[in-house]
Amino acid sequence: MTTNQTLDERYGRKPSRFSSRAKIWVAAIALLGVFFGWATWVTFFAPAAAAASVAGYDVIDSSHTVIRFTVDKPAGRKAVCAARVMNKAFSVVGYKEVSITRNQDASGVITVSVNTTEAGVSGLVDRCWLK
Repeated sequence: MTTNQTLDERYGRKPSRFSSRAKIWVAAIALLGVFFGWATWVTFFAPAAAAASVAGYDVIDSSHTVIRFTVDKPAGRKAVCAARVMNKAFSVVGYKEVSITRNQDASGVITVSVNTTEAGVSGLVDRCWLK
């Protein structure tokens, strides 16, 4: 009798019904099911979102920058986009939230003037969200 068998008898431990290989297969199948469930949810049931694309910007002077961008959003929904201007050191020197109405054409270019604390070198739209 081996040491393991002696300890099993002494403490009443019974051999497992499933081998370790079977446990690995069950865990792998469960993880695969969770992955496919998540992939289905992300593909078909994800909430609607808004996204912006910068068409360009013009630095007017040291206290103003104009940013032009387009917004891709679901029809009939309001959105808000955060426009910001950055300086040479990549610090934010101007920030403005822009509301896009339900009726506004999503394919049109939106122009916003942002006040800055110093001369900016780039203008961008940080993010957009639906209201």
